[in-house]
Amino acid sequence: MHPINLRRNTLRQTLGLFVSSLLAFTACSSWAEAFPNRPVKILIGNPPGGTSDLLARMIGTELSRLWQQPVIVENMAGASGSIAMNAVVRSAPDGHTLGLLILNHVVFEGLAKKPPYLLAKDVTPLVALARQSNVLVVGPNLPVKTAADLVSYAKAQRTPIAFASGGPGSPSHLAGELFKLQTGVDMLHVPYRGSGPAIQDVIAGSVTLMFAAAPSALPQIKGGTLRGIAVTGETRSAQTPDLPTLKESGFNVVVRDWQGLVGPAGVPADVVKKVNADVRQILAMPGVAARIATAGGETIGGTPEEFSTLVREESVKWKRVIDDAKITAN
Repeated sequence: MHPINLRRNTLRQTLGLFVSSLLAFTACSSWAEAFPNRPVKILIGNPPGGTSDLLARMIGTELSRLWQQPVIVENMAGASGSIAMNAVVRSAPDGHTLGLLILNHVVFEGLAKKPPYLLAKDVTPLVALARQSNVLVVGPNLPVKTAADLVSYAKAQRTPIAFASGGPGSPSHLAGELFKLQTGVDMLHVPYRGSGPAIQDVIAGSVTLMFAAAPSALPQIKGGTLRGIAVTGETRSAQTPDLPTLKESGFNVVVRDWQGLVGPAGVPADVVKKVNADVRQILAMPGVAARIATAGGETIGGTPEEFSTLVREESVKWKRVIDDAKITAN
């Protein structure tokens, strides 16, 4: 081939590769910038009306305004939240189907003999949203005012004292089991279908205590129908500043319910970055932070990597408690 023609062919090939690369980069960038280009779903494994449901709907409303696309919260309750998370795991990894990951999912994985998904490999952590402490409460007629009083009272009984929970594997159940392990108190778990009836039986004295969710417990504490003993967070709650933490009280019991957004495995890095940044912007809004605080919680935010670390650490912690306390899925 003539040298001039060879140079021309080489130049055409080089220009062709450059144009192809430029087009591919532009298409990829345009796709990322276009996200979301249709309605987004947030699947949650809780029934309507609870703390997680209200949080998801608040975040979804703000994302709809920010993204100019509908963000639809869909309740898929049942099987400890695994029905909703299964749907997330099996969705297209394009960011248009998200899931609300909560503590129950970690516990479910630790309890299940053959979990249908593994959080470490089947989901993409996007951003942590909020966390809430539980409140150790007793009925108003029980002769205890501190956690130490409660332990002494329980050890003086001839039969195990009963503690209520909102259901097996719930944060209130886990807190009770961890308290039992740390104190050596003999306690009997009494699960209920939700926190409402459980709290009513604590008030009536049918069960001795409960590690109740703050939104459910605070009105009763303020009304005098429940006595607050301590909170399960690492620090005191702004809603109950007079109640010490269990750690302050001398017991290494830290339990916090938490929520975060995830997608299926393989969500593109640009979409992960956008969802994380936009949700963190929402969490920083004074009105959003105030509403979360009113419910007894606090915002988290942070990077996807930090959320991934939280999930991993919680998985290890609660798997150990599940095994030590011999908690079963039944």
